[in-house]
Amino acid sequence: MKYGIHMPQKGGFARNVKRAAEIGCQSLQLFIGNPTGWNPPRPEPEEAEKRRQLLQEHSIYPLVVHTAYLINLAAKKEEFYHKSRRLLQQTMQNASQLGSPYVVIHIGSHGGKGYKEGMELFIATLEEEIPNWPSGIELLLENTAGGGTSLGGTFISIGNILKALGKEAPLGVCLDTAHAWAAGYDISTPEGLEKAMEELCEHVGMEKVKVIHANDTGTPRGSHRDRHSHLGEGHIGAEGFKAFFSYPWPEDLPVILETPEMGSHWDAINMAKLRFYAGEQEL
Repeated sequence: MKYGIHMPQKGGFARNVKRAAEIGCQSLQLFIGNPTGWNPPRPEPEEAEKRRQLLQEHSIYPLVVHTAYLINLAAKKEEFYHKSRRLLQQTMQNASQLGSPYVVIHIGSHGGKGYKEGMELFIATLEEEIPNWPSGIELLLENTAGGGTSLGGTFISIGNILKALGKEAPLGVCLDTAHAWAAGYDISTPEGLEKAMEELCEHVGMEKVKVIHANDTGTPRGSHRDRHSHLGEGHIGAEGFKAFFSYPWPEDLPVILETPEMGSHWDAINMAKLRFYAGEQEL
């Protein structure tokens, strides 16, 4: 596996790459621009080249780009929907410019117009957008905590999106452990994990899982609340992550921490725990 962390926007690209390398990251996730803004900056070609070289110098690959939280391709309000489409287009272009193979997106919310209508709009939108994306880049659908008007809380629902758009579509999945737990999947025991993975493999396909977000959570299983905790300090717990990483995941799968931002010291602690739970080092 290729362990990494989500770096906050503050500090700048170069500083975040160096911080990631200092704690032993092999991969990295970040936002391009303000995660709650509609206008991400586009780096000049020379600056983009410098950033690609910096990643290469520190042996960090892949760079995973996370879309802004504002994007909702199933939005009920028309203005919000069209702004979301434009922002996704910009993000895909910017990510490609930086050499990123993956862009992670939250599937969104139907906003009260109905689950079926929301899913249909999301699928139809991707069908129109995919031909405009740069080659060599995939959009990864992140599973959500579910509940309310949100979409993508089950592996079955994500599988339905992938099937509707076809095997050749440049789409994959980002599996978030905290979200899976909140959606009701017991991934903390070998038995529960086996059941969850059976559903994932049947409806999504293991070959579609391109990134894992490794997060503990302080919310009970099935709570449908998205709250991240430091590894081993939530309901999934140390034994739960040991069980999770005992699964035969692909060797080069990026595993990204999205634990609470409390500085480099805590990032290093969580990275050490991650490698320990995966059986790769002692604490």
